[in-house]
Amino acid sequence: REKVIKNLNFKVKSGENVALVGKNGAGKTTIVKLLCRFYDVTSGEILINGINIKNLDLHDWYKYLGTLFQDFIKYDFTVKENITLGNLDSFDNKKILAAAKKSGAADFIEDLPKKYDQVLGRQFAGGVELSIGQWQKIAIARAFYESPPILILDEPTSAIDAESEYEIFQNLTKEYKHKSLLLISHRF
Repeated sequence: REKVIKNLNFKVKSGENVALVGKNGAGKTTIVKLLCRFYDVTSGEILINGINIKNLDLHDWYKYLGTLFQDFIKYDFTVKENITLGNLDSFDNKKILAAAKKSGAADFIEDLPKKYDQVLGRQFAGGVELSIGQWQKIAIARAFYESPPILILDEPTSAIDAESEYEIFQNLTKEYKHKSLLLISHRF
């Protein structure tokens, strides 16, 4: 079995923003999946504040992580339920609106028949299907709403136009000025 990653050593300081840029198959997503502990390293170790990630309680570790993968799931729920996924017990409308604005989703949401109460997808009657780029903006809004201390984004804007992508990254830079952001991309 060929190793995807060999002899890799790096540190991410608290509050640091890091971009992993490279070709397909270079191991960028593998690094993220290791950090999320979807699987373990075969040699070496990953340390979080000096503690081996294998010794961390996953439930506690996941409280600090927010992720948005390139193959994110589209939920056939309302817009606001999509944005607050994982925080269904507390809808904070101001926070929902701010997250939608930062992700660039607010404009098209306001054009939907039921706005933030609009059911998305075609699974249920009255549901509206979005473009892939619009779905990505909803998923990015979810990351802004959650605002975890560590946010991992794997090609989060692959279906979004360059102007919107620029605005989203400007907002992420502001939001994550004192938090950690790990961004995977094929391009600078």
